[in-house]
Amino acid sequence: MKNFYKKLQNSTDLFIIAEAGSNWKHGTEKQDLNQAKKLIKTASLCGADAIKFQTYDSSVYVENAGKSNYLSKKGIKKSVNEIFNEFSMSYKMLPKLQKLCKQYDIEFMSTPFSVKDVNAIDKFVNIHKLASYEINHIPMLHALAKTKKPIIVSTGASTLEEINFAIKTIKKYNNKICLLQCTSKYPAKPESLNLSVIPSLKNKYKLPIGLSDHSIDPIVAPLTAVGLGATIIEKHFTLDKSSNGPDHYFSLNPTELKLMISALRNSKKSIGNPIKKIHNDEKELRKFAHRSIQAIKNIKNGEKLILGKNIDLLRPGNRKRGLDPRFLNKILHKKSNKKINVGDGISLKDISS
Repeated sequence: MKNFYKKLQNSTDLFIIAEAGSNWKHGTEKQDLNQAKKLIKTASLCGADAIKFQTYDSSVYVENAGKSNYLSKKGIKKSVNEIFNEFSMSYKMLPKLQKLCKQYDIEFMSTPFSVKDVNAIDKFVNIHKLASYEINHIPMLHALAKTKKPIIVSTGASTLEEINFAIKTIKKYNNKICLLQCTSKYPAKPESLNLSVIPSLKNKYKLPIGLSDHSIDPIVAPLTAVGLGATIIEKHFTLDKSSNGPDHYFSLNPTELKLMISALRNSKKSIGNPIKKIHNDEKELRKFAHRSIQAIKNIKNGEKLILGKNIDLLRPGNRKRGLDPRFLNKILHKKSNKKINVGDGISLKDISS
């Protein structure tokens, strides 16, 4: 997507990423690929610009890293090492996923978790994504930046100092950068989203800003983010929320994803521009219903124009439209220079000078 960054700098555009995460995992290699195909097709039919997977292996955490409390509460009793091993993606899937995305006309993305992952993914993607917890992964920052491709940086659980460092590191290679406000909680409560950060980041960094949303509601946070200036929305989705895996339970189902995307597209259209003016769609009713100075009786030539007696401020409908009420004093108590039919508008050319 050569014009991706230019598109995001245009405030009228919006880039929506349907985050498949690890929700493609479904059993055997054949079942996994079939599930991924269904996710890609669904994301495309729902109107997403891109679908994003995650490419990693079990080496992300130290050995014996233990269990995650938030996953344990959801009934997932495996250690984080076991989870990452189970949901790791073989590099062999990457060209197959890219091919499927081309087939369904949707941008293919996958988040790397190591330099090795970056090197494997790079030949198949046009846009890279840096996960929130990788913002301090210096070797990977350099590896991503060296690709010279746009990088979307999630900023969940990050400080401004860490964001500054990541931007500075990436910019050494003249890369295009986008930032995503993100709350690294699964699911994230509405009060934790802090969406006011979006305009703050936009003003501070002069970069395209978006939202990686982990809240459950399909509309509230994404719609609010767009209203605050976001041009990228990333949201997890699944084919079945009850499926086995760490991401399904807080993901949108296909109906919710379609609803979200439709709402966001219409929201973006509705923002328009900051210049207050009469829209083309308003012109017909403005002419029909905007009050003007109209005759309320037949007016004779030479008759004095008096408000409430022979003229009034009325909506003209399909009748000849008169002068705007702002200019009432220009004709008040002046004499008409012609006969004026009841209902017709009064203009400056209808009065004696």
